[in-house]
Amino acid sequence: MPLRDELPPRTGPWASRFDSEEALVKADDALRAAALRDRDLAPVLPYGEVYGYWLDGRGNATAIAIDPAEPYGADGELQYVYGDFLTGAHVYGVYRPAAGVGAQGPAGAGELWNTTLYPYPGGSLDPVTVPLAELGLDVPGVDRRFVNFCAGVLGVEAVDDLGMLKETFGGAWPDYREVVRAGLAHLARQPMPVEQWYALTYVAFPDRRALGYYLAQVYAYLFDGFDAMPVAPQ
Repeated sequence: MPLRDELPPRTGPWASRFDSEEALVKADDALRAAALRDRDLAPVLPYGEVYGYWLDGRGNATAIAIDPAEPYGADGELQYVYGDFLTGAHVYGVYRPAAGVGAQGPAGAGELWNTTLYPYPGGSLDPVTVPLAELGLDVPGVDRRFVNFCAGVLGVEAVDDLGMLKETFGGAWPDYREVVRAGLAHLARQPMPVEQWYALTYVAFPDRRALGYYLAQVYAYLFDGFDAMPVAPQ
């Protein structure tokens, strides 16, 4: 049984979906193209880049959350709000190399297996535009792809699927593996503030020490043969 099925359900602030099969396929096509172009297993694209900006993008995705301002109505029932996909939203893809991919990494869309993809309203941190320096990631060997790795692979929707990635991670592009290696090694020693990590991933940690310890385990799991998949806090 996959470890994800053994864990309690993990939820972020939004429950989101694509509104049609056509919208899902369009997102997958765009994300796979970005993955191959950028040699990135966790591409993040602005929602408008996939579906069109402003009113052109309507009707492709929905997100719903409990109203943070007024969770309960006068009748005691939960109240909900809908997410805004017209400004600041993103589409996330999390992929892994297909079995048997050579050491140079995936060369075509068929050599990428999808783990998950999903639309999400914008939050307080934009993974596409946030400066690396703001995250403490302006260090040698790290680029934007590591931000995407954190937001996607270690984000709330895919963090419990890390075991699926490990199975074929050796088939990722060599430069991508080195970016992830450098980023994890750096953050394990100097983790970002947990509030910032939550804004990027929607996975909460009690303190920076716990976050650094977890990222050290992820490093050991992906690069040092550590057998047990690290599990982030629920």
